[in-house]
Amino acid sequence: MPETPDPTRAPGAPWRPSRRTVLIGAGAAVIVAAGATTTAVALRPRGPGKLATPLLQSDRFTVAHHGGSRDWPEESLFAYRHSVEAGVDALEVSLARSSDGVWFGLHDATLDRTSGTNGFVAADHTWAEIREHRIVPTGSQDPAQPSRPYARFEDVLDAYGDSHALFIDPKVVDQRYYGDLFDLVSNHVKDPRETMIAKGYCTSVPWAKEARRRGHRTWGYYYANEIAAKPELLTSTEEYWSVMGMNYDGAPEQWRLVAALGKPVIGHVVPTPAAAATALGLGARGLMISGVRETVGHLPTES
Repeated sequence: MPETPDPTRAPGAPWRPSRRTVLIGAGAAVIVAAGATTTAVALRPRGPGKLATPLLQSDRFTVAHHGGSRDWPEESLFAYRHSVEAGVDALEVSLARSSDGVWFGLHDATLDRTSGTNGFVAADHTWAEIREHRIVPTGSQDPAQPSRPYARFEDVLDAYGDSHALFIDPKVVDQRYYGDLFDLVSNHVKDPRETMIAKGYCTSVPWAKEARRRGHRTWGYYYANEIAAKPELLTSTEEYWSVMGMNYDGAPEQWRLVAALGKPVIGHVVPTPAAAATALGLGARGLMISGVRETVGHLPTES
């Protein structure tokens, strides 16, 4: 059984047994503290998942974008649990860092889009201040569903880091904290290089370089229209990425250019089975999926 996350542990500190461990059903739970309230979120049953080597050796694989951003409040533990239960092979996590050093799931510099705040810059606030807010489901197909707490990255690592590859993107976090992030991963999983695939927009070269220096695989994502307008965007950056990414609805000509590099290509961001079929038809081996509930398990049959 994987260790149960303990949110009282200092960021990056090794796991130690805690009396706050709770068992729910057949598996462990994450203890999520919000103010004075503590709730338990069950993390089982889980899909089998794949770590980096078997994932990238697969003829076809799936990655949950933000844990299934079209279905559930993005990057919440609730979303990751449900995407794993749906059977995704890997998870994608975009990260922000609080002013007191807590890494947590957030795509943006602010909480404005995900919580409805106004100018709430994550890096300027403590984790205690951040966790007072919740992730609203307005970007999902079910905006009436409950909002969910923000997820500490170490809790995601403890729950799924030894069973699923994690595509990790530090987004707007300053480069001086990259070492802190790699240390956090190392303190929470058995084999960091099998857990962590460094994800970034194609021009995120410093992030890719640091990850490769430490022996990690990297995934850089591109957009076909940008390559068409500026071909050097591809030729000047592709060497830094182990795996390539292209938007599923991009032009076939740019898909052929990327596929010709001989690296695995992940189609992004896939909302439906029809979009998945489009990406696979253009040569994708992997799918970065936002519509996990409706897409995973309903993919076209492999030829």
